[in-house]
Amino acid sequence: ALHDEVTVATGKGPVKEFEKIFAKQVGAKYGLLMNSGTATLHSAFFAVGVGPGDEVIVPTYTFYASAAPILQCGGIPVFCDIDEQPLTADPDDVERRITPKTKAICVVHVWGNPARMERFVEIARKHHVALIEDCSHAHGATYQGKPVGSWGDVGCFSLQGLKAVSGGEMGIATTSDPKLLDKMLLLGHFARTAADQKANSFDVDNLCLGVKYRPHLYGVLLALGSLDRLPELNLLRRKNWAILCEELKGCAALRPIESYDGVERGGLLEFIVDYDPQHAGGWNRGAFVRAAQAEGVPVEPDRYTRVGANARLLHEAALFSKLDYSQLGGHIGTRRPAAETAADPATLPVACKLADRLLTLPPFTKVSESFVRQCARAMRKVVDVAASGVDLRE
Repeated sequence: ALHDEVTVATGKGPVKEFEKIFAKQVGAKYGLLMNSGTATLHSAFFAVGVGPGDEVIVPTYTFYASAAPILQCGGIPVFCDIDEQPLTADPDDVERRITPKTKAICVVHVWGNPARMERFVEIARKHHVALIEDCSHAHGATYQGKPVGSWGDVGCFSLQGLKAVSGGEMGIATTSDPKLLDKMLLLGHFARTAADQKANSFDVDNLCLGVKYRPHLYGVLLALGSLDRLPELNLLRRKNWAILCEELKGCAALRPIESYDGVERGGLLEFIVDYDPQHAGGWNRGAFVRAAQAEGVPVEPDRYTRVGANARLLHEAALFSKLDYSQLGGHIGTRRPAAETAADPATLPVACKLADRLLTLPPFTKVSESFVRQCARAMRKVVDVAASGVDLRE
């Protein structure tokens, strides 16, 4: 047990092996394992220098952890709109929101669907801001032949839960900038700050700044197994997605979320479909979901359109729209109250339009091809019933 603890603390053995393999697959020089994807995002924002009053642009349609670590640095999340086709950040809207206070852009490859990275690289360089990639859902995804996680300054991957590569609860950051790696080590990796720095940026007696972000050894071993199988896992998920799209083709009420040209999806944590009630007798999303579930379809309302107990999209969550940060300590306490920087919903038309429409399905990794087809056909059946005039609206 003592040997295992030393191995993790010093980044040797399986830890070093995983970091090396993963970074090579991503096309980055360095990988740094952590205990969660959230930890990688905090580390990335810290490393690129986000501090009190700095703004970071992030999509309103994403998991809350894409934005919450910005608060830990004292920064201000500035929520942007999304592109209706892949649900990733709209580059034009992102560029409109850049101000002299903008420190970074956080692009999310949501549901394994890569964002338009050549545009974001161009925007980041033009305005001299950092570019962070949240690749939590996108293991093995590529854009124009280049892996996600290698386009920006730092790539942040979750290795949690049902992700394609999973260590139970873990994450990994990738970068090709030695100084950024050193800063991430300094934040949360006691016993690695001496041997593993790449630019020898800091002399801190092998200590760190008091945050403990190292992973558990058993999680690393678990993740190594799924990393080896990533091409196989992605092939299955892409196949199931193609089957679903084939079966829903021509159904105006059910539009599978598409990708940009030059994209190969990876990870595919969930399958997302845009449900348009205008082509289904006016049934709202809740009525459609209940009817489809009664047919045996494992469909749910999309979870990123209903973040928190009383919110829909991220900009509406109380954490980002109501909380008085001045009551808190650390850098968060230097922030102005959330209400003073809350996003105006009128400036997020695409995300707000989709808030009551998106559906989620699992990646169907443990069922037959026949079951995937049956689910798609059952959803079309519900659409036909709805369009026939049966009224189940809430």
